[in-house]
Formats: sequence, C-alpha cells, structure tokens
Amino acid sequence: MLEKNIICSNCGRKYPLNKIIFRCEKCKGSLEVLFDYSQLRKLVSKDIFRSRPFNHARYKEMYPVKNILSISEGGTPLIRSKNIEKKQKLNFELYFKYEAVNPTGSFKDRGSSVEVSKAVEFGAKRVVCASTGNMGASVAAYSGIANIPCYIFTPHDALHTKLEQIMAYGAKLYKVSGDYTKTFRLVEEAYNMHEAHLLGDYLYRREGTKSVGYEIIDQLDFELNDTYVFTPIGNGTLISAMWKAFKEFYLMGMTYKKPKMAGIQADRCNPVTVAFRDREFIKPQKRANTIAKAIECGDPMDGDRALQAINESNGFSESVTDNKILRCREMLAEEEGLFAEPAGAVSLAGLLKSKDQIEKYSRVVCVITGHGLKTPNTGVSRKEIKIKPDKSLLPKIFS
Repeated sequence: MLEKNIICSNCGRKYPLNKIIFRCEKCKGSLEVLFDYSQLRKLVSKDIFRSRPFNHARYKEMYPVKNILSISEGGTPLIRSKNIEKKQKLNFELYFKYEAVNPTGSFKDRGSSVEVSKAVEFGAKRVVCASTGNMGASVAAYSGIANIPCYIFTPHDALHTKLEQIMAYGAKLYKVSGDYTKTFRLVEEAYNMHEAHLLGDYLYRREGTKSVGYEIIDQLDFELNDTYVFTPIGNGTLISAMWKAFKEFYLMGMTYKKPKMAGIQADRCNPVTVAFRDREFIKPQKRANTIAKAIECGDPMDGDRALQAINESNGFSESVTDNKILRCREMLAEEEGLFAEPAGAVSLAGLLKSKDQIEKYSRVVCVITGHGLKTPNTGVSRKEIKIKPDKSLLPKIFS
C-alpha cells in the first residue's frame, strides 16, 4: 500500500486509512494522508507519467483512491503572457495556469474527482457540502456521474449563476441565512448527526487538488529554479495542496528545487495575509465581504496549512483591493484573452502589487482559478453603445 496513515497536522495523532474522518478527534485539527514515498519512487517516474495523457489522472498513483472518477479534468494550459509581461515592464517571465477550462469551470474539479471517488469507496449513500458556489457545482457534477444523491448548502450571498449551475447538475440546494462560516458549520453538523457523507476542504480534496502542482512541474519540464507560484487564498486548500505536490516530487527526486509560494487575498477578507504580516496565529474575520466571493472565507479551514506553505517556501502573502481585482480581471481578458472570475484574477493583482519582490529573470506562475462566465454580472468598466440600424453611422463609428 502506497499510503501509510492519516495524521493530524496539529497534534500528530494518527488514524488508520479505513477510518472515515474529517477532523482530528482529539484537537479538531486538519488531517492529512501520509504516503510511503520510498515505495512511490519505485512505481513512477517522469517517463511513466509522460507516457500517459496529460490530465489529472496522469498522476493516479499520487492519490489515495483505488478508482478515479473522471470527466477529463486537469490538463489545463500553462500560458506565457503575450502582453502584460511587456506592458508592465516585468523583468521576469510571466505564465498563467488557466484552470477555467476544467469541466465545471474551476480548479475544484480536481479535488472533487478524488473526494467523490473516496466517498464511493467508503460506500456513501449521499453526500453533503458547504460551498460559496464553485465547489458545490463541482461536487454536484461528480456526484451525478457517481449516482450519489447530493446536498449543497450555500451562504446567503452566493451568486445566482453559480446556484443555477449547482441545480443543473441535479443537486438539492439549500441557501443558508448566514455567511460561509455558519454554512460549513451547519454542514459539519449534518455529518456529525450521521445524515450524510461530508465533502469539502478536507483531507481528500487536498489530495486531488495536488495535481495543479504536478502539472506546473510537468509543464516547466521538472525545472523549478527561481520559480514563484501566485495563487488566491480562500480556505487555503489550493495553496497547501500545491505545496504538498511540490514537496512530494522533490522528495521523490523528480525535482531539485521547490518554488516560492505567494498567497494572495482580498483586502476585505484577508486573515491569512494579516497573520503572515503580523507573525501571529490566524484570527477569524467575521465581517468579510469582497467582490471575489469564491475566496470569501473569513475563518479559513486550511488557513494554518496555507500559512505553513508560505513560510516553508520562503514566500509571502499580500492582499489587494476589490478595485484592483476587477482591473486585473479586465486586464487578463483584454491583454491575454483569458476570462476570469474575480477570485481568479486575484493572483495577478497580487503579483502586480508585489512585483518588486520578484527576483530578476525568475519565472512566475499565476493560477487563474475560475472562469469569468461564472460571474457574468460582476461588471466591467466599458459599456455598450446603442445605435440604430443605420449604415450612415458606420463611417463615424470606424473613424
């Protein structure tokens, strides 16, 4: 067996792999699956990975599941900047990892693939999940192909377009009159009362989300010298999963360097950034409210792991205003042809704010986490111009 056990990152308590558990029973800490990397090294290699199709399942040995449910998630492009790098006079290479082309429009599909597969393995009769929108849609899609009834709970301010997507996949949707923190606590109570199998930003989702990191390594030809990875932080699962991926390939001798992690948050919801800046423990923010709803997590479930990833990698955390987020969203579309939801543009906004901290001639990867079509009413600075169907107007229009 390639997995060894489950361990609490806070108190170190270990649990057997066949135990259905989401938080440490002793201290309520975050849990992690530990692997036997000495055995993994004997089974996989760069050549073995590259002999397979470029998608999430390419790295199947790295996930703690027997059979992976898939809708061809992963295999997303790593795109070199065509205009922003030059126009912003950046003295380093800029790349975008465009997660918007996943089946449901966000990186969440990677985690759902493994997490729902594990639910099937455990014999789940129904699943429940708290979500601001993207995870809910993804869980609903994968539960659908697994033929498992799915219950999604969202906070009061979840966007209508995301709710429509969740319902389109057949899930039962419940809108809670409270914020995300109250919503996920309610969902955890559903699990505690044995009503449903719990899905969300827990140990198995983190394992599936690792493939963003694996793919970046693969696409950079397993060469991570002088590399920075910028990613938005909501609950902190993405940045912590990617950091685990980078450490795993390093431990297995596939890479000789690890990148620096830059975790970016919105100014109006930035508990991880504040903790990094003040060198303190993460303090929940009760009045979080940002245009980037997908990362509006005032009490991040994986916040400590996110902070650990930043510190261990000698990286940093920064927060940006909603106005900067929206400007970078437009910039990505206008200059690069990449349409992102506000949360997806956070990484670029953070990079442009902190560009002086990047070493010359480095490589920077900004993870664009979700598609702009998920948030069509967010707003752009341009407005349409209404005209009559009169050809005499055309010369003036094109002058």
